[in-house]
Amino acid sequence: MKISSLFKDKAFAFCQAGDTEDDCAFAIKVLKKIRPTLKVKEILLWGISDYCDIFLIKDKAQTTFKLKISLSDPQNLLKKEATALRSFSGPSFPILVKQGMAKVGEDISYLLTKVPFGESVRNYGRSCIIENLNTFLLAYWQVPKSRPVRNSYKKILHNFTEELIPQNCLPEETINSIKDHTDYEVCEKFLLELKDQILKCYKTVEPQLTEKCHGNLSIDSVFFYNKGFYFDDLYNVSMGHPYIDFVDLLFEMGGSQDNDIPLWKLFCEQGNFTENRDLYHAIYEMQIRKKLAELLIAYIKEIYLYGSYRYEQILNIADSFSHCYERFCKVQIFKEKRRFIMKTICEPIFGVKA
Repeated sequence: MKISSLFKDKAFAFCQAGDTEDDCAFAIKVLKKIRPTLKVKEILLWGISDYCDIFLIKDKAQTTFKLKISLSDPQNLLKKEATALRSFSGPSFPILVKQGMAKVGEDISYLLTKVPFGESVRNYGRSCIIENLNTFLLAYWQVPKSRPVRNSYKKILHNFTEELIPQNCLPEETINSIKDHTDYEVCEKFLLELKDQILKCYKTVEPQLTEKCHGNLSIDSVFFYNKGFYFDDLYNVSMGHPYIDFVDLLFEMGGSQDNDIPLWKLFCEQGNFTENRDLYHAIYEMQIRKKLAELLIAYIKEIYLYGSYRYEQILNIADSFSHCYERFCKVQIFKEKRRFIMKTICEPIFGVKA
């Protein structure tokens, strides 16, 4: 499946759900509570994730800030991100300003950082990485070379795979809705099989996961600006391996698989990092299954938990799925369930037979 064939002759326009003026007004109230000296000149609702709303702010000195606000953050992702930020320094990372809890009508958690003004790779275009590859790699290798952290990729995978059990991450009402609209038993069995395979792959590489990595590298967490790249959404920073980050980003770039090994060699060379092809392939097999599970569970949440109103997020899932499709086709469990997955994801979005 080529991305061009999915999006051919189709136009998509989006508006954010909800009243963005009210959202921005609420964000200003939060800022007055946590940073009363910050003089806001401009504020924009920048994005929405599962756990927080993201605002971009410019003060009167033209300094850019990013404010993340969460009404529900049971995994303490904003606190984890702040912890990770304390282990970094330099232009490749946001500067931590403040993180904590505040009462603004109700209890909220927040994270305020200072960032360069830039665009995510998804918004700017994937080509910015390829066209500035040396600059990107120079920025990236600041991640593994920075101070180690306590968090481990084992914990990241444990939390992720626990969410592949629908009862652990979805309310009963949502599960009943899934049962009404698709084959829930097939979906549940598929996710549990993926969980088992991910954990089995992990056991083969666990002893070698001793290097610091981003843990959540994607075209949404890499930002391009006039002096290079910076990395955000750092809540999964952990002791794992740079190969994890490499393959995670590789999946979303949509390039020819013939270029995988040459790019990997360049990646290692730029970081003065020893090549280990067996480890690379083992991590690839683990992460490709994780990516497949991640996209499927994200789609289920968007449709059945959030009621299909976050159109841009749904299309982003389909975009990532299409860029990964040829890789997924080489995974046996995907080949066995391909028809069900394609019917579940692609046909409802694009209105065409998969």
